[in-house]
Amino acid sequence: MVKKTFIYILCILSALSVFCQKNDKADKLMTKALNYLNQEKEDKCISTLLDITKQYPDYAPAFAALGQVYYSKEDYNNACLFYEKSIQIDKDYDLNSFYRLGIIKKQNKEYSKAKEYFNYYIQNQKKPKYRLRKEESEKEVKNIDFILHALENPVEFQPKNIGKNINDSNYQYLPTLTMDNKLYFTERKDNNEDFYSADVSSLNADNFSVSLKTKLPPPLNSEDNEGAASISPDGRFLYFAKCNASDGFGSCDIYVSERNGNAWSKPKNLGENVNSPAWDSQPSIASDGRTLFFVSNREGGFGKSDIYYSYLRKDGTWTKAKNLGEKINTSENEISPFIHPSNTTLYFSSDGHIGMGGQDIFYSKIENGKFSSPINIGYPINTDADETCFFVNSEGSIAFYASNALEENFGNTDIYFFNLYKQAQPTKVITLKGKILYDDFRKGNQALLEIKNLKTNRIIASTTSDKTNDKYLLALPIGEEYAMNVTCEGYLFYSENFSLKEINDSISTIEEDITLQAIKEGQSVVLKNIFFETNSFELKQESNAELQTLLELMQRNPNIRIEISGHTDNVGKDDYNLTLSENRAKNVKLWLTNNGIDSQRIVAKGYGKTKPIADNTTEEGRQQNRRTEFKIIK
Repeated sequence: MVKKTFIYILCILSALSVFCQKNDKADKLMTKALNYLNQEKEDKCISTLLDITKQYPDYAPAFAALGQVYYSKEDYNNACLFYEKSIQIDKDYDLNSFYRLGIIKKQNKEYSKAKEYFNYYIQNQKKPKYRLRKEESEKEVKNIDFILHALENPVEFQPKNIGKNINDSNYQYLPTLTMDNKLYFTERKDNNEDFYSADVSSLNADNFSVSLKTKLPPPLNSEDNEGAASISPDGRFLYFAKCNASDGFGSCDIYVSERNGNAWSKPKNLGENVNSPAWDSQPSIASDGRTLFFVSNREGGFGKSDIYYSYLRKDGTWTKAKNLGEKINTSENEISPFIHPSNTTLYFSSDGHIGMGGQDIFYSKIENGKFSSPINIGYPINTDADETCFFVNSEGSIAFYASNALEENFGNTDIYFFNLYKQAQPTKVITLKGKILYDDFRKGNQALLEIKNLKTNRIIASTTSDKTNDKYLLALPIGEEYAMNVTCEGYLFYSENFSLKEINDSISTIEEDITLQAIKEGQSVVLKNIFFETNSFELKQESNAELQTLLELMQRNPNIRIEISGHTDNVGKDDYNLTLSENRAKNVKLWLTNNGIDSQRIVAKGYGKTKPIADNTTEEGRQQNRRTEFKIIK
């Protein structure tokens, strides 16, 4: 503080001959004040400057210098008093006084006066010998315009403290919620962070019920400093930051732990493709199970801390982390990202975008992998304090965040919840859950479940079943059509397709148990995600995901030989249907052989209408009969 003030007053002295009428006696006293400041004798500096103002009441440099000394001491009332006296004496003497007066008036919520000071600075900033802040002043004017508009147009906001079962005199923040309503959060006590959890039995902003918090057991909590957790929607994978760990790459690194039953695995460092020699923290895992967002202050970013992302490859390694770009990141701090399970909306906090002041909450809509320009979530959710750690439940209706600025507070930073207004809500998500069953009753299996958007062929959600209880849970946004594939080593895969385009609003959960068949002679699978053009054997692009899954099955099991069979309904001529079904089977075989499978391992055969699996008198039955299958024949 002393050094900055010393440099500032030194600039004042160097400008005396240019901007002030010469006053040798006052100049000497100013030099004396500067020497006191250089010797860190701040009280004597202030006393000397006050003497100057009494002896020479029209000497602007002393008033400007006193304004700066008090500004550096964060005594803004006195700073404002002396800055204003300085510009009353000589408006053109110290332009920086206008900038700092703008900052003070904005802090005091005197927005019109603050805007006046900033605009004067902008309009006169071409004068020489000043450290100019034109861009900062222009941004502050935009902030003030936003604040005035936001105050006149408040959004719906009725926050409630989550209660004494969670919050106490310590710091609670960074809440995250599973699809089956298990709340995880970070608590800081005596500068050490640990994880806690609680069961939410009623997720309604008007009737919220949560159990007493429980500290998570080792190995999640340890003697190290752990915090900033992100739980996958199914509650199976916990991503978090651990600081100063022996296997870390920087001050804080990101780790992952997997839960099977009630046991958590030893945390694993995500590696140097994600972590850096700097600070890496605040992860958020997408519902695809493969896309990770996090915050880092590493070199090469756009600001002080930026949001980055990385993808999980099929071999279990992560891609090199990439900056999310300057549409999201600014020259300041972007923190606490949260990607909603719908993968349609990214929420984060920033003090670099236009806002109310401090850290504001923003959201960006995602379409085809592209992020929209961030939108401030609005006042009074955002204030001139810091609002961070934002989280939205799967249905998009209830939001959580951490704050120390609300009246209903138990000590320090507490977790709050509220009904989120419609415009800021993400796409609603449906829970798909059940168990994976095995026809040979073998225990200890772990199946991989992947769901792709039929239109884009992009993975929307993925997870593995629990080794202990065989359960699975997935999050799916409404309004789309999906293809599901379930694979497990030693078993034939399972495929299904379904639509959530016209689902009833009252439905929040779909339950389905899935049985996998062990690989053995005679077993067959209907390829429900193989699609052809109408009355044609030309494969649609939507078939690629299923074909790839079949290809990988044959690559993993080089000794199996299969029959690809085509089937039709009973509509149309028999000869036509037989030929169409055979050509469709042949085209699937051709795709596989073009991708490296020996043609001797595949038999293609068409059966026409001769092997129905459903009633041909209904459209639903005929649709089931129009199918492609594969069967293990050796």
